[in-house]
Amino acid sequence: MTTAYQMPKRNEENAGICERMDDSFQRIREFSKEQSVPAPYRDYFLACASFADSLEKFLAAFQEEDLATTERIPELKNFHKALFQPYLVSYEMSWLNPVYAVEKLGDCGPMLSAFYLEVLHLIPQAFEKNYAAITAVLETLIQLYCSLEDDAENPKKPQELRDILYSYGLDYSENFSKEAMDGLYMPENSYPVHAVKHNEFLKSDDLYRMGYYVSEEVLKTFSFIASLSEEKIDCMARTWYQGFKDGFRLQGKPYEKKSVINFVYEAGFERVVRRTAELFYEDGFDFAIPRASLHFVTRNPGQARGLYVSPNRQMDYDHSYDAALVMGDRIAARLLEERRAVFVSYGDRIRRYAGPVVMECFGEAEFTPVDHKEALRFTEHQTEVYGRYRNNLQLLVHEFVLEEERSFTIISWPLPGIGKDFEEIFRDTIAINTLKSEEYMPVQQALIDALDQAGEVHVTGRGNDTDITVQLHPLANPEKESNFENCLSDVNIPLGEVFTSPKLEGTRGTLHVRKVFIDGIQFRDLRLQFQDGRVVDYSCDNFEDTDASRALVKKIIFGEKDHLPLGEFAIGTNTKAYRMTEQYQIGARMPILIAEKTGPHFAVGDTCYSFMEDMHLFNPDGKELVAKDNSVSACRKTDPSKAYFAVHTDITIPYNELGDIVAVCADGRRISIIHDGRFVLPGTEVLNEALDEQ
Repeated sequence: MTTAYQMPKRNEENAGICERMDDSFQRIREFSKEQSVPAPYRDYFLACASFADSLEKFLAAFQEEDLATTERIPELKNFHKALFQPYLVSYEMSWLNPVYAVEKLGDCGPMLSAFYLEVLHLIPQAFEKNYAAITAVLETLIQLYCSLEDDAENPKKPQELRDILYSYGLDYSENFSKEAMDGLYMPENSYPVHAVKHNEFLKSDDLYRMGYYVSEEVLKTFSFIASLSEEKIDCMARTWYQGFKDGFRLQGKPYEKKSVINFVYEAGFERVVRRTAELFYEDGFDFAIPRASLHFVTRNPGQARGLYVSPNRQMDYDHSYDAALVMGDRIAARLLEERRAVFVSYGDRIRRYAGPVVMECFGEAEFTPVDHKEALRFTEHQTEVYGRYRNNLQLLVHEFVLEEERSFTIISWPLPGIGKDFEEIFRDTIAINTLKSEEYMPVQQALIDALDQAGEVHVTGRGNDTDITVQLHPLANPEKESNFENCLSDVNIPLGEVFTSPKLEGTRGTLHVRKVFIDGIQFRDLRLQFQDGRVVDYSCDNFEDTDASRALVKKIIFGEKDHLPLGEFAIGTNTKAYRMTEQYQIGARMPILIAEKTGPHFAVGDTCYSFMEDMHLFNPDGKELVAKDNSVSACRKTDPSKAYFAVHTDITIPYNELGDIVAVCADGRRISIIHDGRFVLPGTEVLNEALDEQ
């Protein structure tokens, strides 16, 4: 297990960086006394200075403490309010809003708006006493200020500011990379881990020690979790814990050789995380808790992954591409070199890592972003560079974190924002997440036995334009081989699907879903056109501007990649989950983790078995899974950069939008699996019971 956490303190060891930080705070305080920067730039820097003042006072107040003393909670809450206040002012008149920033600052607006967010993102750094990170941002703020003194109208000024921010990104990228990686793999000296270990999370006061934004939604979530019995918490924790262990067991991986996991979870569920960690502790495991990367250099477009609570989702969307300030061949190559160096520095410690234990949540308020043209965005070249970088980063991770020695598990829970039926939905979700594998195994095996006779599967929609034919891999020895995995309750909770990696050549047609939630965004009338297993056209109706709608699909679903292959075809069997979504009318808000079990689904990007293609995997009936590859992933043997995309996005057709699924055999036989949204294959009719109860 790891050594005890020690809160960084101001001492001789960090005297130099603390002196620079103090000098920076002092210089920033002087902004308010000066008139050397013209309005409205002065207003921008005064806003930054006001936040810096709150940050400095917070650091001084809790200089020698780790925020664990109960008597100081009221003071801590007051600081929380002051620190997060800049996020909560009217977004229409906030420097965080690139539209407002451009209106006031012209061409310099998008860059300064991006850096304002970088400044505000110092809050978790202050909780963790990361003096170096705080100093880097403050010194860069002063550089920007000095650059604009008496010369703000110079037409070359936007490029000068961009150069300053580029230098900031380049100079500190190594720190950003190490910070992100330590959060993933190294429990040692982790403040979030310390906070979870040393607080029981029975009182909401404990949340204010975490360093994230404690929103009303988080407080409601926490209050509900705190109200649950120990038995309920233990049930939730054991399901999560056991799913992870079962993943190792079923895939024949060495659980006993590992000793570190990381938790990715929703704020407010700390009590569940704490109990799950205790179960892993009994097996000799410690845990990490990564924060979402908040630096614009390492922040991923799309949804933040890690411990983070958004004060404003439109803000997050507007700043998705702030990395455009630095993205290019040089920074991409440097980030990869630095991440490799961090992996090497870990030595044998990285071999402890077993994988992520992930919680997704659903029920937050529906969000359709506004596409602001003033926001930073990638150029075509930057999109290409970033895509290559993500591919190469994935290859690098798998070089050090061996796929044959790691696993994962993922589970989902509702949030209070789901509506008035929240408690009933939570109760039903517990029932869905704890369904018994032994009850579903024979039903799903009947599906697999039928599908394994086919050369292709034809899927049509009902009330939509879905009409797609999926090619299956030929089975050389049907007595011992299978195309479809019998997915039960282990890595992917809840249970309820059979899935395969299709053969690309010959896979063709249209996938059309009227409404689907992906990464927190509801897509309306999403259409994907496939030819030989590749996406050749796509659209949605989220925006009036067709190009903006396509850009949204490319960003969220495709991860900025082009012509992605179809990596997975599956048939969901969890009709109880579907009944719940229909009963409470929450289908459009369900996470893909549950939604994918409520009908057939198709995943674009990597196969279900990326980096595991050469492993021997078996179904419960003993048959080996042979459909782990396709003509794209096969490139790993000659050019790995062309084999993987670091993308695997599921899109589900719910039962009420589903027409027929027919397995088409080489001899012309047609085996009907589903007809008019109902299971008709012998041995699967039991799945209709939940549909009929709805």
